Amino acid sequence: MSSLDDLAADRNAAWTGAGLSRTLREFTGPQEPLARIDDRDLILFASSNYLGLATHPGVTAAARAALGTYGAGSGGSRLTTGTTDLHSGLERRLADFFGGGGHDDAVFLATGYQANLAVLQTIAGPDVTVYSDSLNHASIIDGCRLARAMVRVFPHGDLVALDRLLGECATPYSLVVSDGVFSMDGDLADLPGLVAVAERHGAWTMIDDAHGVGTLGATGRGSVEHHGARPDLLVGTASKALGGEGGFVVCSSTVGTLLRNQARGFVYSTAPSAATVAGVRAAVDVLDGTSDLVARLHANVRECAGRLDVRRQVSPIIPVPVGDEGRAVEMSRELMERGFFVPPIRWPTVARGAAILRVTVSAEHTPEQIRAFADALRELTARH
Repeated sequence: MSSLDDLAADRNAAWTGAGLSRTLREFTGPQEPLARIDDRDLILFASSNYLGLATHPGVTAAARAALGTYGAGSGGSRLTTGTTDLHSGLERRLADFFGGGGHDDAVFLATGYQANLAVLQTIAGPDVTVYSDSLNHASIIDGCRLARAMVRVFPHGDLVALDRLLGECATPYSLVVSDGVFSMDGDLADLPGLVAVAERHGAWTMIDDAHGVGTLGATGRGSVEHHGARPDLLVGTASKALGGEGGFVVCSSTVGTLLRNQARGFVYSTAPSAATVAGVRAAVDVLDGTSDLVARLHANVRECAGRLDVRRQVSPIIPVPVGDEGRAVEMSRELMERGFFVPPIRWPTVARGAAILRVTVSAEHTPEQIRAFADALRELTARH
């Protein structure tokens, strides 16, 4: 029998042969527009730190203060020793800022990935059919698998197909799940349409707004504010525009109680540290205190999208289609030689032969950085 190393070597070779091998890039400093990556100063167009809050002085000061008061770790799960007054206060703040319309509670977990798994595993089951958009994030796909529910996948954004599938539902309950902003293409779910179709069939709705929180709406309240519609369950993350770590679910107090008691990702996972929680709370306060950051992000998105000839772009994720995996890797390498960091996105994150350069824009990018990057990318695209 072959050794484990032999198996790993064979799989690694096959992965590399298919042009899918990745290399970890080391940051020796914060994820600001000008970042130190692999001992080089590069202009970063790949980070989800959309508002620059990861280095905001109010956010970092709050985290440092909590570290001094509470220590480095939480010491246990939320239901044992892991809940501090900071955790409870953050959940109230999240419910206040992102809630409304009966959503008077929020449950905070270690990651957005964990939040999706926890919600789906708790809410869905044999008596629930889950209807999932074909381009949903991997955490939603994995959550559906863990729930052991009947899962029906509908074509991306196809509300006609969703309506038909919901009409065929054979379980007592049904749940429609979608990203709010799709993480690779940067397009938006039709939230009002999803809610309307779901309500027509008595189905619940769940939106993963990881990339909408802090980026959509005039005040950064995400897809709900942008569209003027609200799902039954709103999942967000603190690890992108809020500049920290963690995931959260905005819901009713009844659902919140259910999650705190039965969501395995909440019950059996060590709680996020007080320093993390304090930083997230401070980030929400900064976001709530000014719309300038969000306005600057929106302006930079318009500027970058316009220079790349991408029309009607709203989210800060701008995909540049490439196709061939090897070509995407080469274009990324050449951009790095010109001083820009944009990694190639390949299968299995996107479909085979549909590789992209995934450009992300920050409120902290300068007009000069955006202009230089767009000029370099247009030149490379024309040459390749």
